[in-house]
Amino acid sequence: MILRSLATLVLMGLLGLNLGLPTSSMTYRGSEDKIRNDVTSELLVGQSLPPLGLIDFDGQSVTREDLLGHRVLMTFERSVDW
Repeated sequence: MILRSLATLVLMGLLGLNLGLPTSSMTYRGSEDKIRNDVTSELLVGQSLPPLGLIDFDGQSVTREDLLGHRVLMTFERSVDW
């Protein structure tokens, strides 16, 4: 009986988060047009890599010049849209 009550409480909490987070100012990203306007250019296969600075797993800075002569695969992941 206690396990069923706990499961019900957890499900109600998740439902509350599902209903509350999309309208929260903390999670609001803005309209899709605004997000697209923030992106100034598109990278296409074969184009030169624009200047950038990255930090590797050891905390060392990696620049575009460090990557010259190496094959690079960049993956961009979009955040969750509510």
